[in-house]
Amino acid sequence: MKIECPHCQFSKEIADDKLPPLPANVTCPQCAEQFPLEAEDFAIKGEPLLTAEPVMPPPMPTPPIPSPSQATAAPLTDAAPAGFWVRVLAVIIDSVLLQALFYAMMFGIGMVVSNVDFESDPMMIMSAVGMSWTLSFAYYVFFTGYCGQTPGKMALRIKVIHNDGGPVGYGQAFVREVIGKFLSSLILGIGYLMVAFRSDKRGLHDLVASTRVVKL
Repeated sequence: MKIECPHCQFSKEIADDKLPPLPANVTCPQCAEQFPLEAEDFAIKGEPLLTAEPVMPPPMPTPPIPSPSQATAAPLTDAAPAGFWVRVLAVIIDSVLLQALFYAMMFGIGMVVSNVDFESDPMMIMSAVGMSWTLSFAYYVFFTGYCGQTPGKMALRIKVIHNDGGPVGYGQAFVREVIGKFLSSLILGIGYLMVAFRSDKRGLHDLVASTRVVKL
């Protein structure tokens, strides 16, 4: 059958038994331009009129590279538990920061509202205690729910995580920091001392909230 180059109109008769595997891209020996050879077209092996080139399959899509935020969110399933004393030190650091925040807040209130006596007025004393507890709860729930670390834990490179190694949300942080720690304190602090004696270093508040504290 006669085939013709669509670019320069060079043509030649080709026998059926000279066909390469189809479909293929071919190059015209006269003008060096390529054009597709379908089932009805022909090419010659060797020195011939046309040189066959295999049709390459389309490249496979490249899998997406995880972002740094996704990498850091990977579950910490094999992390070692943080010990009792390092957690005590983290609490001391956080307590110092909370005291500084509380006194700054009281100073600001005193500057705005005159004639406020937080030392002798029973109502003011109760208000101050309530603000102190509220500030403490907000501090621990926010930092634990946001990133699993209060500033004290950040300084000592320990972190609160879910039992399965995943991050802790605000709801789970509230259960741990408010309900769980209330129960740990209610039994004379034994819920906190459990950290020192359990192999997994989990206190009562960790058991209540399904959390654990690990080293980074």
